[in-house]
Amino acid sequence: MSAQLDQVNIDRVIRDTLELVRIPSKTGNSKDVADRLEQMLKEVGCSVERYEFYPNNPTLVAVYGEDHGGKTILFNGHMDVIPLDHAEPEVRDGRIYGRGTNDMKGSLACFLETIRVLQESGTVLPGRLMLVSNSLHESPGGRGEDLIALTERVPLKADAVVVMEGATTECTVAQLGSATFEITIERDGEPSHQLHTAPGTPHPISVAAEVVALLDRWNVELENDYIEDIGYASYFVGSIHSGQFYNQMPNKAEIVGVRRYNPVQKYEEVESIMRGGLDELAARFGVRIKLDLKKVRDGYRLDKDSEAVAALRRAVVAVRNVEFPSVGKKLVTDAGILANALGVPALCHGPDQLTAHGDVEYVEIRELELTVQVYARFVREFMGLQTK
Repeated sequence: MSAQLDQVNIDRVIRDTLELVRIPSKTGNSKDVADRLEQMLKEVGCSVERYEFYPNNPTLVAVYGEDHGGKTILFNGHMDVIPLDHAEPEVRDGRIYGRGTNDMKGSLACFLETIRVLQESGTVLPGRLMLVSNSLHESPGGRGEDLIALTERVPLKADAVVVMEGATTECTVAQLGSATFEITIERDGEPSHQLHTAPGTPHPISVAAEVVALLDRWNVELENDYIEDIGYASYFVGSIHSGQFYNQMPNKAEIVGVRRYNPVQKYEEVESIMRGGLDELAARFGVRIKLDLKKVRDGYRLDKDSEAVAALRRAVVAVRNVEFPSVGKKLVTDAGILANALGVPALCHGPDQLTAHGDVEYVEIRELELTVQVYARFVREFMGLQTK
């Protein structure tokens, strides 16, 4: 071979990360960054199909290599970033600063460099590498709608998936499902002075307290059902709002939160249980209770003994010199969408995400270098090639 497998040109990774980060792509409009990423993928030898199931939010499917009967590895990374402003991108003190450096344009740059490393090491792949890069990831602005549409309308086939974020030092083998909820409690009539409100009028705030108490009781019940590798499912209330003035009787109350559910549960079951409980409260107190439950991602569980898990563990242990234990996660990633749609192991690995969604976002340059090395080694391990 003409070069060692781990010879990463970090200057190229820094260049590509900065270029992608400098292109705005807040959730809802990723067109410009998709345009440039498509060019960059073609420059490293990929063929690219572009889909636009939602205006201004393209989904790219890039393919590198030929189908010679070998395995296909599908890498996944999103192009959108959270809608928080950030200082201009810069390189400083061994880090790249800027919105999207960590979450997750740095990972997209790692995929590009992985292909170059394989090329420059003289590696001939018996199979293919794919990149699915989606635009509607960051909730609440996006909930994976374009990725779901892709899996429903395009016949994707792969032997393993690598979602290129999180799980830097541990192997994610299960994730909870997640759905956000908005519960609206309404009574008849307009807001009124406390003393001019008819006796017996249901108080939305009091009913809201009953709703919270119901969710608390459900949480106690969930603590009787331990989920292997993860812990417990949950209901969480993050915001309650009602009323405008100290002696005005409101006619509405709103509760906002998140439901995290067992990976073996379906979203429809979760929704049915919540609606049933809220309907009972509505009937008891003579109010209307509306539930707006929106799925973020379903959960999933993969086989800890699968070939893909073993290959990723060998790669990470060799490169990062960590144990890489199998763990479950309460957070959600696009691995849930791809695992359920493709029926193959969906792994997660990428640069340390310590600053994702932070006011100041950065990625350690060393983390990008290690990530490229892990990806290149995993490709060779999983495809059955000799690893140098």
